[in-house]
Amino acid sequence: MFVLRAPSRRAMPYSTLQSIRRYQSISMFGGGIVVTILILIACGLGITSIVYGYLDGERRNFLNGVEEAVDEVQVAETSFRNGVTNTQLIWREIDPAPADVVNTFFANGQQLAITPYPSLVVGVPGQTARRDEVARYLALSFMLSRIGAASSINRGRTLEGYHYSTRTGMFGFVPHLSRDNPALASADARAHVLDALRVDFDGPPPAATNGRPNVRWLPPYANPVTGQARIRVAAEARAGGQPFAVLVTEYAPEYLLSWLSGRARAGTFFVTSADNRLIAIDPDVERTNALTERLLSLDIAHDDHASGEPLFRDGAIVFGSKLAATGWTIAYVLSWADVMAGIGAQAGALAAATLVAIVVMWLLLVRFHRRVLVPVYARSARVFDSEALCRSVIAMAPVGIGLVSLSDRRVMLASDALTQMLVPHGGDHHALSAQVLEKYDAFVANGGVGRTMTTEFVLDAHRDAPLRLEVIARSARYQGEDVLIAAFADTSAQRRLVHQLEEAVRAADSANAAKSSFLAAMSHEIRTPLNVILGNLELLERTALDASQQSRVQTLRASAEGLLAIVSDILDFSKIEAGAMSVESIEFDVIAVIERELAAFAPVAKAKGLPLFADIDASAGQRMRGDPTRLAQVVGNLLSNAIKFTSEGRIVARVAVGRNARGALELAIGIEDTGIGIDVAQQARLFKPFSQVDASITRRYGGTGLGLALCDRLVEAMGGTISVDSAPRVGSLFTVRLPLRMGSAPKLPVGARAGAGRTLIVVSPEDAWRAFAFPHLRAWGFDVAMHPSPIGIAAGCLARAHAIVLFGDSDQWRREELDSLGGGTPVVLATPDGPLQPDVAGCTIRVSSYSLNGLRTAIEQARVAVVVPRRPTAGEADDVRPGAVSGTRVPRVLVADDASVNGSIFREQLDVLGCVVRCVSSGSAALDTLVTGEWDGLLLGADLPDMSALELAEAVHARALPCDMIVVASHLAPDDARRYAASNVECVLTKPVTLADLRRGVARLARRRGIAFPAGAADERPTSRAMAAAAAAVHGPGR
Repeated sequence: MFVLRAPSRRAMPYSTLQSIRRYQSISMFGGGIVVTILILIACGLGITSIVYGYLDGERRNFLNGVEEAVDEVQVAETSFRNGVTNTQLIWREIDPAPADVVNTFFANGQQLAITPYPSLVVGVPGQTARRDEVARYLALSFMLSRIGAASSINRGRTLEGYHYSTRTGMFGFVPHLSRDNPALASADARAHVLDALRVDFDGPPPAATNGRPNVRWLPPYANPVTGQARIRVAAEARAGGQPFAVLVTEYAPEYLLSWLSGRARAGTFFVTSADNRLIAIDPDVERTNALTERLLSLDIAHDDHASGEPLFRDGAIVFGSKLAATGWTIAYVLSWADVMAGIGAQAGALAAATLVAIVVMWLLLVRFHRRVLVPVYARSARVFDSEALCRSVIAMAPVGIGLVSLSDRRVMLASDALTQMLVPHGGDHHALSAQVLEKYDAFVANGGVGRTMTTEFVLDAHRDAPLRLEVIARSARYQGEDVLIAAFADTSAQRRLVHQLEEAVRAADSANAAKSSFLAAMSHEIRTPLNVILGNLELLERTALDASQQSRVQTLRASAEGLLAIVSDILDFSKIEAGAMSVESIEFDVIAVIERELAAFAPVAKAKGLPLFADIDASAGQRMRGDPTRLAQVVGNLLSNAIKFTSEGRIVARVAVGRNARGALELAIGIEDTGIGIDVAQQARLFKPFSQVDASITRRYGGTGLGLALCDRLVEAMGGTISVDSAPRVGSLFTVRLPLRMGSAPKLPVGARAGAGRTLIVVSPEDAWRAFAFPHLRAWGFDVAMHPSPIGIAAGCLARAHAIVLFGDSDQWRREELDSLGGGTPVVLATPDGPLQPDVAGCTIRVSSYSLNGLRTAIEQARVAVVVPRRPTAGEADDVRPGAVSGTRVPRVLVADDASVNGSIFREQLDVLGCVVRCVSSGSAALDTLVTGEWDGLLLGADLPDMSALELAEAVHARALPCDMIVVASHLAPDDARRYAASNVECVLTKPVTLADLRRGVARLARRRGIAFPAGAADERPTSRAMAAAAAAVHGPGR
């Protein structure tokens, strides 16, 4: 037996052959690469030469262009200088203009058109007092018009310009301009034009000019009369060393590059001033702001120009030269794209030739390699491949592989993995091969010849850590022998891991059971005393107390409610952390749940002076599948926070049904406030448990920091998301999105348009209430007339109205406003503190402004204009047992509770509700008492000494005793809820239990028993969280 190891290159029999192959390939392909690089270098040098040759040609074109431009400048300058010289000579000998010409000049408003040579002379009133100077300048203007006409004929183009006197306020234009030009209409306008035309010749005239006029080129300006952009060549005409006139010839800026017409060029010519302003640009190029900025960014005016050598700048090639005596710079710019277009044919031909040469060379090399070298190496190496492959596969396999001879039962080959597997067990291959062959012999005996065997066995089973192996084996031939090839996988660690996981699962189940037991115990130990405290305080409120005592009781009760809210948050959060929190999935009216929370928190918001508005973009009958209790808890938490952290402004609850990004229906609930707001950096900590954004908030507002964390966990458990959009000192918007898990209710359900053709008058000073009510009322088929105040509504409108709906706080309506409504039209008073179901008193019906169903019912009752008592809902009607008959007796309730204090509280509460009550302290006593059939209901307040409340409920159900059951529990686990439902327990209350809770339970019991029992206003009492928020609003945090 020998151990199989991975073959190395050095140990391979054909390593020499591989080396030769490698060296030959390097020589052949390396030489090809070197030759390719040399060819590419030669191509690059050739293209470089082409580029420089092209640039040299463009440089010659530029220099020719410079000569053309300089010639144009010199011709213009020489012609102009001659004209100035002639003007100076004429001035010495010229006679003043005749008096009639002067008189005509003044008679025409100091204007004179000179003919036949077109010219216009203008004077500035107030600056032409000396008639002798006027006469002499008019005579000069006649001569200048002749000189201008002669120069235009000589130059072959009409020359434009002007001249003005330095001694009097006169100036003239050549050629003739319209005398009615608005720029020359008034004295002020002429003075402004003359100021704009003046040229500032700073300093004394230059020395050593040999009497020649000093000519100056001026950058572009806008002619004040024509408004056209012009460049100017100007000079002073002097007599006796003093200037008497200034002569100016104007050219369009394109004149400097007019010689470009008809000439082929690849780039762009342009002229810039000494301060890098663009004077002229190639007339064949469209002048844009981007092009101007691009050309000026080259800053060619500030560079030294040596014989037009190219400058490489900002991705362009620039040639530049000074333009004669103007002080300006003429430049020629080429982009690399222009260069590539110019040399494209030559460079392309060279590149193509280079590519062809490289391709042909490599085709020959590859052909030689494939036809000669590859077959030789393939034939030489094929002999070794099979064995090398097998050895490599066995060496690399993650499982142990071995070959066992079937003849002498020895191990012929063993992989490293198999050897390492057997090292902790003495490395004995013989024991392994013996067990494998024993299993294989049995496999063959059972008809397994030619098939693959899969089995398991244990090696060293007597040891503390035996080796558990999974084996796959099959017969084969090797080196002329029959062998068994086997693959071994060590499953010992896997078996240990499975065992550990099973132990961990058992430990986790035990821990969860302990947590659940602890939470149930804590809920009982905390909620039971709170039930006693709140129950006694509620009963104490109903006794005769003076104002001070009543205030103290209310304070104690609000503080206890606040403590209950905090304890509930902590217990709920602990349930989530322990994995004991259950989320129901039942169908319910989601709008009704939200309406109840809004109605519960409306008094709290009003106590702080905050309006609480609603904006519901959903049908009044919208239903969803989920957990109504947890949804109400989330909405209540968000409303409580909004009220707590808002001192002024408003709070808006927005509800909408829409589709998410995946197209699924979802419910979006947004609570928007104008409170303190939250910084973006602090929002990351917002949903962490026991955390508030900073310590100052805890000091100012109190709280445990659990509310939003609990909301986040509850929303996540319900399959939704919660987000916040907030800014400091602006406010916050918390948005909860939950899957609807059922269809969207239509805005116009069947029968909803019962109000078609009827008119409603809706009055509210708040835009928010009008916006809330209008779409729903229109959806119900009413014609709606909106008014901000009752005063001013026409009597005819009141007479035709089906009803008047007043939206807003009841204390905001003045007596005279209500009196203006008259008494003939029913009034629906929809206020935040109104009942969720209509309360009818004469022609006035009170209802909550948040309750859409209540509002619709109230309007329907207003239609008949009579008092309509509230009918049971569909669910309540179903609860009435068939054959039940109403009577005048009161409900009889049996209380089963082992705690004397709790039992007495329940007894007193039921007494207040008008029930007949009896208490028992054991399960057996309760069963014996119920056998008589005299009791309508059984209230289970706690586990009894002889049986638990759940066992007692199951016993009552099993015996079919004729009574309804009400269970009061401190903690309701999901399993307990299912068992209560199976025992026909229809009402489960959670401690602490208030009179309102008991009243609802007893009312349901009474309906099922056919006993008249009013539900009362207590049904709509605010939740404990709303009471806690009210306590904080009235007394401040920490109360």
